[in-house]
Amino acid sequence: MNLNNLFSTLDSQIPIAALEVLAPEEATIIQWLASSAQEKLECPTYFWNLGVSTLEQCQIAADGGLVFKSVPEYKKPPQADPLIYIFEYINNFTGNGVFILGDVHPFIGRNSPQLSWEILTRVKNLYHRLKPTDKRIIFLGQNIQLHESLVRLIPFAEVPLPTVEQIQEHLDSYLQYLGEEAQKQQVKFSVSLTAAETEALARAALGLTLEEISDFLRLTVKERLSRNGITMDATVTPLAVAYKTRLLSQMGIELGKPASIPFGGLDLLREWLNRRRRLFTQEARNLHLPQPKGVLLVGPPGTGKTLLAKNIANILNLPLLQLDISSMLGSLVGESEGNIRRALKTAQVIAPCVLWLDEIEKALSGQGDTSGVSQRILGNILTFMSECTAGVFVVATCNDPSALPSELKRKGRFDEMFFVDLPTVPERAQILSIHLQRFGITIESEYLEAIAVNTAQFSGAELETLAAEAALLAFDEGRPQQVTLGDLEACRQTITPLAVQDAAAVERMRDWAKTARAASTAIADQTTKSLRTAKFRNLN
Repeated sequence: MNLNNLFSTLDSQIPIAALEVLAPEEATIIQWLASSAQEKLECPTYFWNLGVSTLEQCQIAADGGLVFKSVPEYKKPPQADPLIYIFEYINNFTGNGVFILGDVHPFIGRNSPQLSWEILTRVKNLYHRLKPTDKRIIFLGQNIQLHESLVRLIPFAEVPLPTVEQIQEHLDSYLQYLGEEAQKQQVKFSVSLTAAETEALARAALGLTLEEISDFLRLTVKERLSRNGITMDATVTPLAVAYKTRLLSQMGIELGKPASIPFGGLDLLREWLNRRRRLFTQEARNLHLPQPKGVLLVGPPGTGKTLLAKNIANILNLPLLQLDISSMLGSLVGESEGNIRRALKTAQVIAPCVLWLDEIEKALSGQGDTSGVSQRILGNILTFMSECTAGVFVVATCNDPSALPSELKRKGRFDEMFFVDLPTVPERAQILSIHLQRFGITIESEYLEAIAVNTAQFSGAELETLAAEAALLAFDEGRPQQVTLGDLEACRQTITPLAVQDAAAVERMRDWAKTARAASTAIADQTTKSLRTAKFRNLN
């Protein structure tokens, strides 16, 4: 059921509906429900949940705000079960009205430990008995997962996050309201935002509810209050990004920072990405070209998959969102799946963007999961990937493809599965050069190639460690930024690559890689060369 069809649904003798809303928007939605019920059904609206001691009527004040007024006729006996009593009260209510019942769904939820069969049967009875009446019920809350016996009876709708246009409209009206309030207090209030700057601010706020945006604007006004008054200008936009980052991080979503280090090698993957970067432009959308779904990056630990995920956002020129699935796992039934759904909805609103799922096998392998949470989270992600057309490019990284569920690995789920193998000789030279340059060290290509040949089985992370150790060694010996080939060779001998320590695991992964696409052009390693002749030669 679409949210816009909620009241037409209730008006068509479907007496109960469920509405999922983010907690910050509950009051706003109750206000909208009260106004809509009066306008479309010509009936009053009542609110109840376990946190209030009585039934309250929702009224719209003269200034447009929401007012809760206790219903004196509602008198629950001290020993009566509050849930059972509210259902009895609604059943015996002689007038008409819309009853908003908040946070009731755990007692009628699928596989919920709070499930009450008595409450469940009363809801089913009410569904049939309220049909010929003008009484309607709306279950309101978060993470609504109705019991199987109610799914086909009670339609479900979800309050979506606001679009850019809705946020812009809200910004205009709320800034005007803040200006009027400032004027009443004789405080100078000015808004210096062009149309383009207002749109940029709205896009920075994508993923927040309108109430959260209002909270941010009020907070910013308080912080900017000075003798000269308050000025809201383009400098508010980065503050909105920081505010959103803090809120999203509490949901397990991190706004990733752009990669500060480029990745070396991986020419085939780089070429594949460059061919798809224009598909996220408005020109491509106008031509109705399909939006890329994403890539699965598989490879041994330390091969740079994390750095690569951040660089993909740079290549595609899209914002990066990191989804930490493990931090979203809740103790309540349905909580984990609800958290994942909200996070994916947030990504869809912020789109086009890159959604990075790091070490995805740890969250979705299902090992030791007897409750089926991993399978349900997997189902949410698969559904999202197949249905989302907003331009969310999913980058999933994996160290152990054998732990991935087969549903995620089948052809067509991702646009492509790339195997990120240990770097080849040219790639090792390029990676070493990148990390040495971070320390202000530049060496000739022939010496880079010499050490690259001698670092077979080294991963990108181990090459980064090698560069850092050599820079530290030179610094300790009083030669800052004067790294020799001897320094690199001495440090190389102290590092045992993971591919040597666990060679069997790397070979198993390479066997699996035959079903995937190589991220780099295959180049055979050269024979190890002696470095003794240049051991103490200064390369600078």
